Amino acid sequence: MEDIRMNEGKRTLRVNCGLACLIKDREGILDNYDHVNINCGTAIISSAINAKLNAKGSVINSGDLHIREINGEIIQLDKGAVIDKGANLKGFFVVAKDKLLVKKDGVKAIEASEGLIAIDTVFYPESADMAALIKISGERQAYPDDAYAILGDQKLENLIANYRGDIKHLWISGRLTAIDRKALEQARSMGLSISCAEFFSYEGLNTEFEDLIICAERILVPDGYEITGKIKDGELGLYGKKVYVDGKFSMTQNDIPALEELEAIIVKGKASLPANAVKTFKSKGKADEYFIFEGRLVEVNGFEQISHSQLEISVKKGEQITLMVNGGLLFDADVTPEDIDCIASLSYNGAVLVSGPAKSELVKKIKNGNGFMGDPAKMEEMTGQNIKDLIGKPDGSSNDTNINLGAYILA
Repeated sequence: MEDIRMNEGKRTLRVNCGLACLIKDREGILDNYDHVNINCGTAIISSAINAKLNAKGSVINSGDLHIREINGEIIQLDKGAVIDKGANLKGFFVVAKDKLLVKKDGVKAIEASEGLIAIDTVFYPESADMAALIKISGERQAYPDDAYAILGDQKLENLIANYRGDIKHLWISGRLTAIDRKALEQARSMGLSISCAEFFSYEGLNTEFEDLIICAERILVPDGYEITGKIKDGELGLYGKKVYVDGKFSMTQNDIPALEELEAIIVKGKASLPANAVKTFKSKGKADEYFIFEGRLVEVNGFEQISHSQLEISVKKGEQITLMVNGGLLFDADVTPEDIDCIASLSYNGAVLVSGPAKSELVKKIKNGNGFMGDPAKMEEMTGQNIKDLIGKPDGSSNDTNINLGAYILA
């Protein structure tokens, strides 16, 4: 995505991505900009590009920064990638953007490559020789040579359905879910041994079939609970009397009658609850963590604008609003201090722009804040960004470039 803006005659390239790989600037793209700002999870930058960026006073915010030279053509491997005997990596430099599985017959392909950088973990057979392992930069984890390795989270019934008779040891890099008794009985009758990072099952099934599973962690659900993924507003009444939520749970005041009908609830994740539902929820069960809000929860992801007329409706109704902002929120200049009365609390990660008398009232409502909160006129002075940086200028008349991608490669 590109957005171009004028900013005092200076040109800025802003890149937001998971992976930034800047090795060679063959077309002189960076020469077209006065400043470069990069926000990424992992950055791989050659010494020549690094020198060019430093000369421009560039800013690189990265969780993992590699300054190194790279030979060969760069190839990217996405989620679920497996390197086996069919891989030919000679002359290539590999960037694995997610977990990567190297099969026993794929070790030679790694050895023949120009190198490999892993954003996540590389799983490899324990017999892999050092000639291959030294090519890998990043987290590594070995698995047993006698195991048939499988990447990611798996359900036991799916593994059984695709079972090969010559396999006696399954190794799974992620979670194994086994809540089907029949699948566990089949695994036992086949003489299977299963290793996994995490085992998810009912307490009773775990007791009965514990000898089948080798794992670092067991997450066990009390018998009699209905297991579901995350539950959103209005969905609670769709489930049984005892509910185990394997994920996030959120509800509104309208869901309180359904909550009262439950016998028990366990949330393995965050529970977002209206304040007047907390006592009932705690009497029924528990959650790993809680977010308690007053009135109606309003989440802003991206950029939104709020006017006096919008808030006035809530004020007249006597409605309370909890605001959660991830991005940018602009209060129009006509918003009054009286309008702010309907806001119970404000949490933000980004920018909240408000001016005039309404600002002093809104400050009192801040529960958590990360970023900028204040007058729009002051934001550029303090942060180097303005409102157009948040929302983009529709006519495209700008000299700056914003790029938001999973991976940005310049090679």
